[in-house]
Formats: sequence, C-alpha cells, structure tokens
Amino acid sequence: MMEIEAMKKVMFLGWILFVFLTGNPVWAQSGGHASVGLGHGEEGYLHLEEMVKHLEFSLKMQDASEELKTHGPVALQHAKEALKHYNEALKHGSEALGRPAGMPMAEGSGEERVPRREEEGSSHSHDEGSH
Repeated sequence: MMEIEAMKKVMFLGWILFVFLTGNPVWAQSGGHASVGLGHGEEGYLHLEEMVKHLEFSLKMQDASEELKTHGPVALQHAKEALKHYNEALKHGSEALGRPAGMPMAEGSGEERVPRREEEGSSHSHDEGSH
C-alpha cells in the first residue's frame, strides 16, 4: 500500500514538473510574439504620424487640388483620431507585457520616442517628394 501512495506522489510531482517545463517555453514564445507585435504596432504608429505630417504639409501648399482640399481635412481628422486609438492600444499592449504603463507614443512627453533607423537594404525613404 505504501508503495502505491509513493508512486502516486512521484507521478503527480512528475506531472507538475512536465507541465512546468512544457508550459514555460510556450508562455515565453507567446510573450515573444506579443513583443514583436507591439514593435510592429509602434512602427505603424510612427508611419501614421508621418502620414499626418504629410497631409498637413500638403494642405498648406498653394497648388493643392480641389480633391485634396475637400477630402484632406477629413482624412487628417480621422488620422489624428486613429493616432489616439493607436496610442491607447500600444499602452495596453505594453501593460500586457509587463512594461511601464505610461503612454509610450504620447505627444509632448518630452522624451525621444523611437529613433528613426533604416534597416540595411531598406527601400523606405521619407524625403519630401519621394512619394
């Protein structure tokens, strides 16, 4: 009888060890994917910010087309609203990963947000007139 109880304990502890060892890498993998996703979101936020800047600039130009004058302000308004929602999503994503709950991409935070870097072989250009 004693051997059966001991065997049950060993099997139970073995099962707990198995779950811990197999569950931990899965959690780490999901956390890694979430972190990569958050990074893509931060990049997307910066691209949307650039869109807003380009729209604002183009609306100030003398040769702006009638279509741009008509639809540009609405597009600009929606893009600015999207930035607010995007920022909120990034905040929650950061919190989900255990990062500081501050507004990571907030305007006027006084901090350098994300340094602009070009990947080797990148074809992205942000010069005026390159679009």
